[in-house]
Amino acid sequence: MKKFLRFGMIAKITLVLFFYIASVTIMGVVSYNDLVATEEKTGILELTYNIHNNILESRRYEKNYFLYGSEDSLYDTITMIQKTSEISDAILGHDGELAITPKLKELDTNMGVYTKKIYELLALKKTDPEKYGQATGEIRLYGKKISEISDDIVNNEKKLIHSMITLLREQLVIWSSVAICIGIALSFLIVNFVFKPLAAVKRATEAIAQGRFRRIEVINSKDEIQQVMEACNIMVQELERRQDQLIQAEKLSSLGTLTAGVAHQLNNPLNNISTSCQIAIDEFDSGDTPLLKRMLRNIDQETLRARDVVKSLLEFARSQDFALRQAPLADVAHKAALLAKSQVPPDIAVSIRIPGDLVLAMDVQRMQEVFINLIINAAQAIERRGEIVIAATVAMAAQEAVIEIRDTGQGILEKNLAKVFDPFFTTKEEGQGTGLGLSVVYGIVQQHRGNITVQSVPGRGTSFCIRLPYPGSKEH
Repeated sequence: MKKFLRFGMIAKITLVLFFYIASVTIMGVVSYNDLVATEEKTGILELTYNIHNNILESRRYEKNYFLYGSEDSLYDTITMIQKTSEISDAILGHDGELAITPKLKELDTNMGVYTKKIYELLALKKTDPEKYGQATGEIRLYGKKISEISDDIVNNEKKLIHSMITLLREQLVIWSSVAICIGIALSFLIVNFVFKPLAAVKRATEAIAQGRFRRIEVINSKDEIQQVMEACNIMVQELERRQDQLIQAEKLSSLGTLTAGVAHQLNNPLNNISTSCQIAIDEFDSGDTPLLKRMLRNIDQETLRARDVVKSLLEFARSQDFALRQAPLADVAHKAALLAKSQVPPDIAVSIRIPGDLVLAMDVQRMQEVFINLIINAAQAIERRGEIVIAATVAMAAQEAVIEIRDTGQGILEKNLAKVFDPFFTTKEEGQGTGLGLSVVYGIVQQHRGNITVQSVPGRGTSFCIRLPYPGSKEH
């Protein structure tokens, strides 16, 4: 079996088919030879029936002589015996090693004696009753003997034919069983060494098509199937790396968009810090301690405000491997909204309606990028005054967290709904976007073993629905 596993898939299939064809050929040859032998035996059986019938016919002529005294009946008897002898010689000449050969030779001997006794009877005259009676008795004796021998020959041939038919029937059952077993074994080999690996590869490719990069367990078959499975895992690994590169590239692209807004967000706390410092310096000699404390508190608050903005930006920009950890969903959404604030016009309200105790297993950076992309897309879809709502609930029956990001923008045309997650698809003007944002969002959600769908009514807004696994923790 180990040697068999070392062969390639083509060699394995060829070898199995060779054995299957060889087995069927052997079965066919053996069965054909048995049928030919049976056919020959049937022909010999017909000849033995002719022998038996001729002997019975000669005995009938013999009885006619004794009943009616016609010497012609004895000559007819001799003629039938000669014909019988010719048939016996033909059988022996065809094959002298038959099972009935001894009986045929015994029959020939007795038929010779029988014929001799008839000739002796013809030479006698009824004037010698004693010799005549002795001759008739011997003829009857040898006639009976050859009848019994011919009957034995026919019965032996019939038994042999029956035994051959029984053997053919048993062989048919055996060969059929062997063929079925070989077919089952062949099916088992094909299923285990071809179909199962191919099914695993198919499932992996379907998962890849949906954005889930799963490695498959490689079967140690040492053939082309193993090579295909290993190549599939290499492809999955490369796609994961490219996906990470794509996410990082989109993140850097988002950083370029966010930088100007972050600079504006930092400008206000820096101006407040500068103003508070100037007032504190001017009033330092006056000894107004409450005023100085108020200015220092103001400086501290504005410093923390600026620090949070910079910290959120640095966390978002940092490149790291995909890793799930428990984190409050509301915190992630608030940080994303803070970073995307500069890209949201003042007349668009951003509402976050996520329970503070809703904790999910997620990669915080990547989930933050999901919210940022969807918030910026929603803001760009709203021409003037509007609202962006980020809400989340728990569907305990399905063990899912359902996150909805909806806006009151222009909506998406029905013909474009099926394409929004395709890479590089965008309805924006040239230079306004790469079309990778929603594709990256889709990939990140798939990495979290979730799914994302979109609904939209042109002129009334768009709603993105994200479903993530929620097994339920003790806090909930």
